[in-house]
Amino acid sequence: MIFLLLVQLAVLSPLKAAAQLTRAPQSRAAATPQDTVTTDSLRLTPQGDIETTIKYSARDSIQLEADSKVVHLYGDAKINYGTMKLDAAYIRIDYETNTLTATSLPDSSGKDIGVPLFADGAESYSAKRIVYNFKTKRGRIAEVVTQQGEGFIHSEIVKKNEHNEIFGFHNKYTTCNLAHPHFYISAGKIKAIPKDKVMSGPFNLVIGDIPTPLGFLFGLFPTPKNNRSSGVIVPSFGESSARGFYLMNGGYYLALNDYIGTTLTGDIYSLGGYNLRMSNDYRKRYSYQGNLSVDYTYFKNDEADVEQSRATNDLRAQLPPTMRSWGVRWNHNPVQKPGKGRFTANVNIQSDPLHNRISGNSTVSDRLAASFNSSITYQKNIQNSPFNYTVKLRQSQQANGTMNFVLPDISFGMTQVSLYEMLTNNVPTGNWYENFTLGYSLTAANEMSNIIPGSRSLFNGLPVVGANTENDTISFGDVRRLWENGRRSATHNFQIGLGNYKVLKFFNLSPSVSYSERWLDRKFSFAYNPDLNALEVDTAKFGRVYEYSAGASLSTTIYGTVQVRGKRVEAIRHLIRPSISYSYRPDFGDPFYGFYQTLYVGDDVNGRPIYRPFSRFESGAPGTGLTSALSFGLSNNLEMKVKAKGDTTGKQFEKVSLIDNFSINGSYNFAAEAFKLSNISMSLNTRILKVINLNANALFNPYQTDSAGAFVDRYLLSGPGFKPARLINAGLNLTASLNPQSRQNNTTSQSTVPELGQNPNVFEPDYIDFKIPWSLNIGYTLNFNRGTGAQPNSINNKADLNGDVSITDKWKIGYSAYYDLVAQQISSAQLNIHRDLHCWDMSISWIPFGYSRGYNITINARSALLRDLRLTKRSSATGINYR
Repeated sequence: MIFLLLVQLAVLSPLKAAAQLTRAPQSRAAATPQDTVTTDSLRLTPQGDIETTIKYSARDSIQLEADSKVVHLYGDAKINYGTMKLDAAYIRIDYETNTLTATSLPDSSGKDIGVPLFADGAESYSAKRIVYNFKTKRGRIAEVVTQQGEGFIHSEIVKKNEHNEIFGFHNKYTTCNLAHPHFYISAGKIKAIPKDKVMSGPFNLVIGDIPTPLGFLFGLFPTPKNNRSSGVIVPSFGESSARGFYLMNGGYYLALNDYIGTTLTGDIYSLGGYNLRMSNDYRKRYSYQGNLSVDYTYFKNDEADVEQSRATNDLRAQLPPTMRSWGVRWNHNPVQKPGKGRFTANVNIQSDPLHNRISGNSTVSDRLAASFNSSITYQKNIQNSPFNYTVKLRQSQQANGTMNFVLPDISFGMTQVSLYEMLTNNVPTGNWYENFTLGYSLTAANEMSNIIPGSRSLFNGLPVVGANTENDTISFGDVRRLWENGRRSATHNFQIGLGNYKVLKFFNLSPSVSYSERWLDRKFSFAYNPDLNALEVDTAKFGRVYEYSAGASLSTTIYGTVQVRGKRVEAIRHLIRPSISYSYRPDFGDPFYGFYQTLYVGDDVNGRPIYRPFSRFESGAPGTGLTSALSFGLSNNLEMKVKAKGDTTGKQFEKVSLIDNFSINGSYNFAAEAFKLSNISMSLNTRILKVINLNANALFNPYQTDSAGAFVDRYLLSGPGFKPARLINAGLNLTASLNPQSRQNNTTSQSTVPELGQNPNVFEPDYIDFKIPWSLNIGYTLNFNRGTGAQPNSINNKADLNGDVSITDKWKIGYSAYYDLVAQQISSAQLNIHRDLHCWDMSISWIPFGYSRGYNITINARSALLRDLRLTKRSSATGINYR
């Protein structure tokens, strides 16, 4: 700390040290000239109150006046005592008055040199003159600049007492580190308690040496040792057309300890309504970190504003006139440690689906989301074994009030292991049957919902005798109905690997077999009641379904190289990876399996009977239809071998990719009654000029259509003309990032101190890097979907642009815009202007249109200590705070 300075120079404890000093051998006679250019030094051994050896020296001379008990140190005078050091052009020690004086001296040109510099450990400060009484431990310092935490105190006179507390007169308190600060708080009197706080009497703010009327009767600036302390959070003031005047984000921060910090904030509006929030950030180094927050909202929607919102189809029209709601959020993330379990939580629970629309604790994406989810998970890999397990609790909430729970969701798995090693415990010898592997996974879940689905949504639209045809809602207080409405299931999956084999030297053959089985707590049996045109359903308490399939794949790689040997291009290489695979899966709709029940459900208009299949399981029954399909794929890679730039030997080359991947995929189902050939998909991705990323995809249908636009089972290739397939949909995405250099990440050492949650305000950027002179990101997206029947084709054609440019090393302009090329209008745009004012920041953000339209102008002190010293002017279209 600053004034720890004068310190324990008390080590020269009064007269005992003086007597010792008097008896010490003199390296210079008392009459030694002051300008002698040599180095003298004396050492005092510990005695009395002195705890360790005192070393002091002077470049010119040391003059002892034994009679008056005064020591003079001239020229680069130094005193060292433990971790404390004092340097000055001149130091005078007077043992008669128990005072120590350190000053600078003028050189031949009249300029002061050797300004007293005090250091104790990592702390240091300088002053023009220091007077210190090492008996009373009081001092007086003239024209000193001291640092207290992030702040600097410029004082004409400073006094220090025995408790290391300092008292300043005619002071300037600032966070600007210049000798002549851009701004400061001018106060006649200031008291500083090191590593605790700085207090002042009446003060006013001075900017650019111009006094302002801004001030108060007293000031309090905390400077804790760990840079964290409890304190008041000053609210920001503003006006909204919908809510009137408001005070926002005012409250109190409570630093409980080095691991936990709590923020209590709120908003209040002149037209009614308020928000209350509590946020707890916690962190334990090398273990975990997280945040738990709770907020309560009373929302009052002005009726005139609601009517206007309905007329303009604004989002506020969906909100009620008044509303009370609450929300809880919890995020917990551990540090991954080998062999240890991992507990994570991501909880978002709201008392009302509309809570996110009005809460001051949610972001723009939260307010526009149709649903939100919660999960709590514990997972662990069992060391020295192939086993792992996961236990999860899940919850989801829809905007219509539907709540779904999975309590719990349990998974147990075994990674692929060699059957030969597992059964024989022998080392493989290379035989083909030693390649067989087995993997297993189990998933068990207890699913519950507050919605009882209507019978019409379950059984092909037919009602059930004695059951509700429409959905019904269960109160959360009715635990019995919630449990009865729940579904319990367990799924077993077996992955059987049959190895990889070389065929004809160049082909890789990979056969496979899979089997899965699911246990359910409900199985239905049906009977059709023709009088009521409804189903009679009998429910069993247990059901079992299973399915299996088999297949094999064959692949190879083909290389082709063309030697060009041109000026730059040496060769072009084409890499082709063709593959075919066959899969077989039986028809699980066959009565042999008993998974479906076919019923007579009446006659058609011609008197012919109608039969419909009904799944005997509410969920989990395998699909119907026999699959005997041959799939094919072809991927391509094209690259050049070119001479390296700047190479004069002609022996250095580099690879340039022309096409990263171009693939074609499809399948042919031999067992299908019609449309045996599937759609053909194509995709392409590459990088152009090392700057532009290109991704394209397309889907083609190989069948003809009738006059109504419906597909018929006849290939386009069958005529007329040569047309192999019809384009169904296509997409193209181009992105380019034109930056002179990569943005540098700000990395800091890990700390136990929890950081306050960031404010995701759409107007305020988190970090501005003035080192990057400019950046430009360009994107283009095109999507095409062919219409069917009377539906027209649809095209989505958009371009986006964002980046920033530093006009000077202090000015930066950021921009972003999205342009709809079909509608020929800008769909969204934002402009940001930033000014680095050394110890201040200025930001101007403007969104000219859209739901988030508005502007924000902020000028604030950069230091976190004076973060509430800001001037803000903002406006938003809705009046709902976007944080």
